[in-house]
Amino acid sequence: MTGDTHYDLEILAELAEDLLDVGTARQVRGHLAVCDPCGELLADLAAVREVLAATPTPAMPMGVALRIDKALAAEADSRRGGGVGLAEAPDWDELMRDSPWERQAETPQPAPPGVTGVDEVPQPVRLGVVSDDGDIVPARSRTIRRRRWAMPAVAAAAAAAVVVGTAVASTNLLAAGGGGGGGAAPVALPPQTQSQPSTPQQPTRDAVRAKSYALTDSNHNYSDPELRMSLQSFLGPAPIIGSPSSADEVAKCVTTVSRRAKLDVFAVDQGQYNGQEALIVASWKQRAAKKVRIDVVDPFSCKNLRKPSLGRW
Repeated sequence: MTGDTHYDLEILAELAEDLLDVGTARQVRGHLAVCDPCGELLADLAAVREVLAATPTPAMPMGVALRIDKALAAEADSRRGGGVGLAEAPDWDELMRDSPWERQAETPQPAPPGVTGVDEVPQPVRLGVVSDDGDIVPARSRTIRRRRWAMPAVAAAAAAAVVVGTAVASTNLLAAGGGGGGGAAPVALPPQTQSQPSTPQQPTRDAVRAKSYALTDSNHNYSDPELRMSLQSFLGPAPIIGSPSSADEVAKCVTTVSRRAKLDVFAVDQGQYNGQEALIVASWKQRAAKKVRIDVVDPFSCKNLRKPSLGRW
């Protein structure tokens, strides 16, 4: 017993395997009748025995079994020959040479000097073309080196064009200057191009409305309660969009919405809907009653961000 109170695991294991004498076994069983911790340890030992019993026994390697049989047969033959044959000690190194713990890790041997392993790498099979006589002609391998002259060639061609153009212009100037007397040579002027008035690219509100709808950019974050209010209070003071590129992108989406609703769009505002970038498209439903159809769509995919609803202008 350990600490004069409990039995250790060794005694409990011997009791479980019936290895104790009768007197000791009687004392241990009497202690187990009143000691719960020792009883739990004995139950755990029984569970361990069941696990060990269920574990499969590993098979002996075939090479080891054959060598053992060969050694036993040789010993039996020596005894049949007469006299008392002294069995020689088995060569354990030979018997256990195939064991996993006896195998040494294979280390790669360094290549001899002067020999490279480039030839050992298998080359890919080249595709070919079958000629008329049945022979296979390997296809030429295309490399990137063929493109190295592309940029210098293009640069040389551009330089040659500039030189030729300069020579022609110089010849024309000399021919024009040689016809006069002692006057000054005329100065070559660049070709006249039609001058365009330097008008600002910012279109007016009337020019934008001429497209059948007014395109504004209020950048206002609309909400559902605000869309039920009068839209003129939001779209009226909004600034007109002056970027032609953005106007063209919006025009594609407006055309899609107009075809979908089968109504005429008269006002479009670039803003936000609940924090998301959106287009607020207003179409006349009943112009006399100032009732409009409101479409809130994504400016990139032109998909509805909310169900189309009726509002008032």
